[in-house]
Amino acid sequence: MSRTNPYKKKRRSASRTLLMYGEGLGEEMFLKYLRGLYSRDNGVAITIRNGKGGTATNIITNAVNDPGAFDRRIVILDNDKNEQEMNCARTEAKQRGVELLENSPCLEATLLSILRNGQSFSSKTSAWCKSEFESKYLDKKK
Repeated sequence: MSRTNPYKKKRRSASRTLLMYGEGLGEEMFLKYLRGLYSRDNGVAITIRNGKGGTATNIITNAVNDPGAFDRRIVILDNDKNEQEMNCARTEAKQRGVELLENSPCLEATLLSILRNGQSFSSKTSAWCKSEFESKYLDKKK
């Protein structure tokens, strides 16, 4: 007679693991919302972390140093920094094997584009997109 219980559920384990590292709290909340919509029962364990701001290269370094044996590491950054800093971040990400996704010019522009049926806001400044999003779509108390 077998010593194992045939009715006991087997442990599920993810076949792939993914770390998504957002620049700030806004990216973290947006990524968690997308994870809830699209990552059910697909065999990928998605971990989302908040980078708490800083320079682009520091965020990439923090994502690399985050403990865990992840198959892929993805960093989401706003593209509103100066060109030299962004180029440095792109080379750092390539050297360390991190995938880099850029919101152009910022996350709020991406959200405005979603809310306004695909209208492009890449020509607007980051400050304009942030103030427009906050004034139109956020509660006064935030």
